[in-house]
Amino acid sequence: MKARAFLFSLSLIVSSAPAGSFAQASAAHLSGAGTAAVDAKGARHQSSEDAGKLPPWMADRIKSIAPNYPYSERAQHHVGSGYFQLTLDLKTGAVTKIAVRKSTGFSTLDNCSIEALRHWRWKPGKWKEVEIPITFKLASAPPLPRGSVPLPLR
Repeated sequence: MKARAFLFSLSLIVSSAPAGSFAQASAAHLSGAGTAAVDAKGARHQSSEDAGKLPPWMADRIKSIAPNYPYSERAQHHVGSGYFQLTLDLKTGAVTKIAVRKSTGFSTLDNCSIEALRHWRWKPGKWKEVEIPITFKLASAPPLPRGSVPLPLR
């Protein structure tokens, strides 16, 4: 049977069970492509094009989980890309505010992204702000890219 994957351009990939069941499985990975950050001193950083290496702010994550991709959204083939700006507490590394800079096109997918990003944590004292693109896409399961990091589901 054909497998389906759910691609989040960050690149969060969550693969599913065989086609037709739309059940979410536990495979996910993360790359830093398209991300940006502001460090504790206020300097802005952009991710490099080197797909084999995570940018420092992504390597400094303590906790990250993949967004839920609800059955109802997958069944309706709702896909889209969004861009989210996270404001971090310098003392704790916790996410204090999330702004949707570009919507995925579906409020449910935006809300699922926000809910997952609320749980992310970074090493304290390093980063003030992180910008992350997330893309929800139904696709055949590709092999994991070089330099990917496992990302747990809830």
